[in-house]
Amino acid sequence: MTPRRIAMRAAIVGPLLFLASFGAACSSSSTTSTTTAAATLATGKVSCSKVTGTITFVPPLTSSGTSAETTKVAYTASGCTPSGSNASTVASAQGSATITDSTNSCAGIATSKPVKLAVVWSPTTIRSTAVSYSGYKVAANASGDYGFTLPDPGGSATVTGSFSGSGGATSTASTYSNSTAAQIATACASSAGLASLTLTTGSFTIG
Repeated sequence: MTPRRIAMRAAIVGPLLFLASFGAACSSSSTTSTTTAAATLATGKVSCSKVTGTITFVPPLTSSGTSAETTKVAYTASGCTPSGSNASTVASAQGSATITDSTNSCAGIATSKPVKLAVVWSPTTIRSTAVSYSGYKVAANASGDYGFTLPDPGGSATVTGSFSGSGGATSTASTYSNSTAAQIATACASSAGLASLTLTTGSFTIG
């Protein structure tokens, strides 16, 4: 084979070998990524002792509101301890919920409505959870700050995903703002209305 043909063959074979190697590497990387991304369905129950977050009212609640209302809840939980579970450690959780109502009247917040919480766990190797409560109750803590307990009295809870326990029937939650009833009423009566509540304390058990 002449030097010219050898050079031409190298010019063709070299890139083909590179593409083959690159394809194999990509295939291996994809497999590893898929395996790493797989999350475990955690069994048993979990309790978190600290819940903080924000409840946002869109539009703001007012004393005489008549507009359709969307309430958005975003929270973070820590102090989490699993029990009877294949998950040995739960560092924290983040979650959200969206509740709709036909009116943005402040009085409407006291009317119980179904709540579905989405929960994402840390570490991410634990599969996420969805908790459905039949409703909630407006309540105050020992300091007189108002918040919510779930489910509503005589209500129920169901869980899908991680920590579903025996269906999640014993799941409960409570969270409280840093606002008293008087402060909430004053905000509702203002021209700006009540745009949000800051959640400063709370806890929950799922399972």
